[in-house]
Amino acid sequence: MKVLLWLMFALLALLWTGGAALLAGITDWAAGVLASGTAVDWAKTAAKWPVPGWIALWVDPEAVRFMQEAVLWALGALGTLADGLPLAGQLVGWLVPLVWLGWGLGMVLMLGVTGGLHWWLSRSNRGRPGGPASPTGWARRSA
Repeated sequence: MKVLLWLMFALLALLWTGGAALLAGITDWAAGVLASGTAVDWAKTAAKWPVPGWIALWVDPEAVRFMQEAVLWALGALGTLADGLPLAGQLVGWLVPLVWLGWGLGMVLMLGVTGGLHWWLSRSNRGRPGGPASPTGWARRSA
């Protein structure tokens, strides 16, 4: 049971680390895009894309066109704020260390819970026939 517990910890730690690395990479990429100032250009380009025909199965094409027009209107109205995007990119860059801080806190929490469960499993087996505290524990299991 303890081996299964530690294997689950290893699997969760691997998933947690992969998720943190992915989030840190995306955050770093987003900070670079915002700092370069190309985010506005990308949004304008994406807002002008034609609506594909298959999207009508899930969303009304007129709603998509409305959203595209709303993005273009918002970019026009917030044109002066676009000059502040490089500063926003620098601020978003500070999120990457926070992601890794959260990763470290999560790992400490998972390790503490796993260690506590390991201790509890050790304590719960004592005194039972065949448990580690029983003098004939191994003899009874092998018989």
